[in-house]
Amino acid sequence: MSSAAENDKDGQTDHGVTGSLTAEDMAYRARALAQAHPLTDLARSYVDRSVAEQRTSQPIPEVGIWAGAAVIGGYCLRRVEESEVGMDLSPSDEDLPDLDALEEATAGIAAELRVEGAGGHMLADEDRTIEALDRIIASEVSRRLDHWKDDVDQAAWDELEEYLTWWVVKGYALRAAETATGALR
Repeated sequence: MSSAAENDKDGQTDHGVTGSLTAEDMAYRARALAQAHPLTDLARSYVDRSVAEQRTSQPIPEVGIWAGAAVIGGYCLRRVEESEVGMDLSPSDEDLPDLDALEEATAGIAAELRVEGAGGHMLADEDRTIEALDRIIASEVSRRLDHWKDDVDQAAWDELEEYLTWWVVKGYALRAAETATGALR
């Protein structure tokens, strides 16, 4: 009988060969991970603060809760992507950024992700990761807005769709910002 070490190969992950997940697989795994407790303590504080701010600044408080769910979906996609490329990151115990510094880094990365080349922040195949982000966004839009289809005009629909898109992208950016600021190593 061969040992696990004998079967280990470069590019192998716990779910197959690196890069073998489709965008659909990545989105599915991200949604599944989001059901657990996928956030670092720092990210949890960030999400809690963001949701609280959005609940008081949006015309309907539930929209702030939607932002929290969307950010977690994007965050989890980044974690799936990290696993896919063999990155094993852990929270740092020293020199953690404060929430304002983390917000600045996150907002900057989120803006860069929305341009051609994604600012170099994606770890794996950019087209596949963007397709996975699109799948998570579509799922959030469907879950949050489909029952309102007949009650809102197209402009309001587009605005809410853009809002959810921003928060999914911002979630992906949050995980990247944790790495960029040294909160993850």
